[in-house]
Amino acid sequence: MKRFKNPKNTGNLKTFNALGKAGDPVCSDVVELKIQFTNGRIKNAKFKVFGCPGVVSTTDVFIDMIKGKTINDALAIKETDIAHALGGLPVESMHCAHLPMEAFKKAKEDYERSLKKNPRRKL
Repeated sequence: MKRFKNPKNTGNLKTFNALGKAGDPVCSDVVELKIQFTNGRIKNAKFKVFGCPGVVSTTDVFIDMIKGKTINDALAIKETDIAHALGGLPVESMHCAHLPMEAFKKAKEDYERSLKKNPRRKL
């Protein structure tokens, strides 16, 4: 509940070069991640969520986990890693940990598309 009531990574990121969104049609949760990649590392990230406390909490802790990491290291994070970082997550809420990971994958794809369009881009 602490992460839900006081998330550290919500809001708008003014300087970003990747956007990823993911949603769960069953429970109507939606996660939007804005990420600033620099030289293949996650320099900063912010999120917006329309959803339950579990999605807010898992997304907030996921962003803490990926900051400073390489893309591949961030992709290696599992739902169980997020749940462990939160001190546990009920089995029925494990799907909440999947949404930020899915949004990250889409942000990575967005970043890679932008690099193909402009290979000299330094961000």
